Amino acid sequence: MVKFFCRTIILTAIFFLLLSPAKEVLADGFNYPLDTDGELVIVIDPGHGGNNLGADYNGFLEKEMNMIVANAMKEELEKYEDVTVYLTHTSADTSMSIQERADFAASVNADFVFCLHFNMSPNNILFGSEVWVSAFGEENRQGYRFGCVQMDTMADMGLYLRGVKTRFNDKGRDYYGILRYCEEYDIPAALIEHCHIDHEEDVGFCDSEEDLIAFGIADATSVAKFFGLSSQTLGVDYSGYVLKELEPGALYVQADTTDPDICMIEEAYTDMDRSVIGITLTAYDYDSPMLYYSYSIDGGITYTPYLAWPDVDVMGRYSPDTFTFEIEIPEGVSPVILVKAVNQYDRYTESNLLDGLPMFVKPVEELLPAEEVPDTDSDGDDSAAQSSPSAGFQAPVRPEKEKEERNFFGFLMICFFIACILFAALFISNIIMAGKKRQKRRNRKK
Repeated sequence: MVKFFCRTIILTAIFFLLLSPAKEVLADGFNYPLDTDGELVIVIDPGHGGNNLGADYNGFLEKEMNMIVANAMKEELEKYEDVTVYLTHTSADTSMSIQERADFAASVNADFVFCLHFNMSPNNILFGSEVWVSAFGEENRQGYRFGCVQMDTMADMGLYLRGVKTRFNDKGRDYYGILRYCEEYDIPAALIEHCHIDHEEDVGFCDSEEDLIAFGIADATSVAKFFGLSSQTLGVDYSGYVLKELEPGALYVQADTTDPDICMIEEAYTDMDRSVIGITLTAYDYDSPMLYYSYSIDGGITYTPYLAWPDVDVMGRYSPDTFTFEIEIPEGVSPVILVKAVNQYDRYTESNLLDGLPMFVKPVEELLPAEEVPDTDSDGDDSAAQSSPSAGFQAPVRPEKEKEERNFFGFLMICFFIACILFAALFISNIIMAGKKRQKRRNRKK
C-alpha cells in the first residue's frame, strides 16, 4: 500500500512537470517562458504620448524622440532569430496610461519590458545616461544585470554614465509606474534615460533623427547581448556573451537617500602670475560613488555648472576620494571658496568655507601696454632683452625725451624770433626818432 502510494505521487509529479510550460535557460541561469512558437517576447514602451509630451525643451519633444528610438530598436531586434517584439503603442499621439502599458506586456506574456526616455533636470545642470530598475526581487536582479550591459553600450557611444539606480515613492514602492506595475506581474523591466536634452554635454548625441536611430540600434544590441541572441542578417552571435555575475537572491542596487558623508577642501597652491588657485577636494559617500562637483568663489551665492568627477567607475561603484583642480580667479577678486560634492543620486554636501585669500591683481607688467623695440643691432643677441620684464617698456621713454627736447628747442626759436622783432622795432624806432631830432634842429637854424 505504501509503495503504491509513493508510486502514485511520483507519477503525478512527473505528469504535472510534463504539462508545465517549457523553459529555456539563458546565460547565468536566467529563465524565461517560451511561447507556443518558442520565441522570446520583448515589449518596447516608448515613454509618454498623446497629451503627455514628456520633456519639452529648445525644440526637443520627448514623446516624438522616444517613438523614433522605439521603432529603430524594434526594427533592429527583429533581425535576430527567435524573438518577437511588440510596441505598447505605435504613434507618439497615442494616450496610454502606465497601467495599460504593463497590462499589455502581461497580455503578450512579455519576458522583459524596455521603457524608453530622454531626460531633463532642474536648472539644466545634470548630464549623462542612466537606467532605472525595480528595487525588489528578481526584477531588481535582472534589471540591474541588463543595466550593466546598457551602460557599457552608452559608454561606447561616448556618454557620461550615471549608472543603474532604483527609486522609491512615499509608500516604499518603486517610484516609476512601469517598474512598479511590471514587478506586480513578475516581469523584469528597465527604464532607459538615454541622455539629457537640456545640457550641452549631451545635446550632440540626440539632435538629429540619425542620432535617435543610433540610440535604437544601440538599445537593441544591448538586448541581444543580454539574451545571447544571434543574427545571420547582421552576422553577429552573442550566445557566448558573459553577463555580470551576481549572487543568488541578492539585491544589487538600492536607492541612496542620504547626502555624501564627507566634503572638505584646502588650498593646494596659489599662482598669482596665472591668477589661479589650486584646491584639493576630499569627498566620499559610503553608499554610492561621486559623479559631479561644483564650486563657488563668492561664498556660495553663485556656483559653476556641474563638472564631471574625474576617473569615476560608476558601475564599479568607485570614485577617487581626493583630487586637485584649479580655479581661475578674476582680477580684483578676493575669493571665498565653497565646493559642492554630488553623488550618483544627485544629493550633495557643501564643503568648509575657504576664505582669507589674497586679492588677485595682475602684475604691473601685464597692465602696461608693451611696445616692440626695433632691433638696431643685427649682430647682437636680443634674447635677454626679450625675456627681461622691463625691456619692452624702455621704448616709450625715448620718444618722450625727444619730444621734450623738440618742444624746448622750438620754444627757444620762438623767443629768438620775438627778440629779433623787438630789436628790429627798437632799431627802426631809434632811426625815426633820430630823424625827427635832426628836422627840429634844422627848423631852429632857420
